[in-house]
Amino acid sequence: MSSTSKRTPSKRILEVLEAILNEPNAATALYLSKSLNIPLATVYRQLESLNEEGFITSNPTGTYGPGHRFRSLVLNSISYEPDISARRIILKKLADELDETVSLSIPMGEDLVYYDRFESYWPIQKANIQLGDKLPLTSSASGKLYLSSMDRKLALEIFKSIKIDRKTKNTITTQRQFSEELDKISHRGFAFDNEEWIEGMIGASVPIYNKNGDLCSCLSTHSLTLRKSLSDLESKIPAMQNTAEKFQKFFFSQNQDHENL
Repeated sequence: MSSTSKRTPSKRILEVLEAILNEPNAATALYLSKSLNIPLATVYRQLESLNEEGFITSNPTGTYGPGHRFRSLVLNSISYEPDISARRIILKKLADELDETVSLSIPMGEDLVYYDRFESYWPIQKANIQLGDKLPLTSSASGKLYLSSMDRKLALEIFKSIKIDRKTKNTITTQRQFSEELDKISHRGFAFDNEEWIEGMIGASVPIYNKNGDLCSCLSTHSLTLRKSLSDLESKIPAMQNTAEKFQKFFFSQNQDHENL
């Protein structure tokens, strides 16, 4: 770490933001002050400024996380990634193997936002979701997978806060059933949508983890029940998990070998 005398105020505030993103569960003002070797009073001023401007948000535990403006910056920057073609290569290989459309979504606060897909020759039109749209947390495979990665109390509070409309006969509408569903997902490490979102459509989702082992993205696929069964999708889970591991290396390895994607 460079000495504080060589840091400009703008560099300090960027280092604070970076530290929050790298260690959100530990990012208290005291932790940031000690880990960055920045006076505590300075850290408090920077946290207050970042919070007021919406780049970070404070949590009841005393830690800080990314705010709505930072999340918007991340989402808007995705279209300009220098390695977007490499990411698309990974998605295409999986879409070809599954013979289905595959998608990526990312957590944005308490929402899960759909940000990329590669369509097979059998694109599902019934879902009709666009890049940047929010996925239904309680009925989509990725939404349930995301909630299963949270603290269970928080996940159930989110479930209770959502007005659950019975979209199909399989939509989970009670807290007890939903808690049991999250238990199943946590145990097996992936999630299904068993016609819970749209009648006649099933789906599967696997997690992509960051370097801290936290879920940072969901990789999913959907199919019409006329084409595949849940058992068919379950047989493709290993291929999806293998692709998720490729994405983990792609997103977080400093030495990306695109030829081996």
